[in-house]
Amino acid sequence: MPDVARIKRVIAYLREEIPVDDISINPVVEHPHNTSRMVPERLPAATIKELSRLEPAKAIAATAAQWVVIAAAIALCVYVWHPIVYVLAVIFIGSRQHALLILGHDASHYRILPTRWQNDLFANVLMMWPTFASVEGFRKFHGTHHQYTGLQNDGNRHIWYTHDAAGELAPDWQFPKTRLGLALVLLRRAAFVTGLFWIVRGLVGSTLIPSPAWMRAARFTFYACAAVALTVFGGWYAFLLYWIVPFCTWHIAAQYIRLICEHSAVESEEEEYAITRTTVPTWLESIFILPCNVGYHLEHHWYPSVPFYRLPELHQALMEREGFRQHAVVRRSVLTSLGECVREAAAQSRAESRAQA
Repeated sequence: MPDVARIKRVIAYLREEIPVDDISINPVVEHPHNTSRMVPERLPAATIKELSRLEPAKAIAATAAQWVVIAAAIALCVYVWHPIVYVLAVIFIGSRQHALLILGHDASHYRILPTRWQNDLFANVLMMWPTFASVEGFRKFHGTHHQYTGLQNDGNRHIWYTHDAAGELAPDWQFPKTRLGLALVLLRRAAFVTGLFWIVRGLVGSTLIPSPAWMRAARFTFYACAAVALTVFGGWYAFLLYWIVPFCTWHIAAQYIRLICEHSAVESEEEEYAITRTTVPTWLESIFILPCNVGYHLEHHWYPSVPFYRLPELHQALMEREGFRQHAVVRRSVLTSLGECVREAAAQSRAESRAQA
């Protein structure tokens, strides 16, 4: 039997208005998603204001690039049909779906276009609605994730189910794990069912989250037009092969790998540096797992007003600070970050840290 009381609480939470106030203490640049925690490395206000300046052409170009390469991957797979080519296409398209959602994540921080309704509509049409989400829906959870990172009101606890009702980490999010345990979590999540759940959750949940009436109408029109086009042109089978399968497999795996790298088994002598890990990916990792500079995660949490294309500059500015160099958890590949979430590697890392001390 469904837990009716829990369902009612979830619906009530979704229908609450999204907070728009900056709750941080003495912010460098005011932003509704600034953290309520202390930021130990306060860069000059002029520096952050410059890094926060929007360049819409870069965001538009990045969005267009994802759709161009998705179309190219589908065209190549249709033209040169082979099971191996299809598997590679699934992985590549799933990685681009992830990239679209990362760009949508920037839109949830109002970092794509300067006018908010244009920012949200652009992101919904080209990033979020095609991936069964919405800017408003993502902002609902992600804003509080920034405001209360690791605390009781952290939105990740709702959207990723990282904690149980008692506030303890759920089994899937308890790290470090064995290598086999980590692999099983990722394989289970990439085995289609989680992706189907995400699709249903996104389509249903977005209808409950407050948004302008015109945006709701635009969303209905988008999905209705997509359904009509797929029906008229006989595209449902291709939609399953080239959109649903990538979404429910590699896209989901990349999402979980990214979040594990960001917030699992992060150890630092200073608490505020341990809220998240920065992972600077290799070239291949930036394509398939951490696109659009999303690996610069500690930097992003401290200064959410900085758009994705300026995060490397923000990272360099922070690396000039001795405190950041000493205490920030910065890793140079996804494999290194995941290695810290494995028991044997984590124990070795702690031993080396004690030896250096």
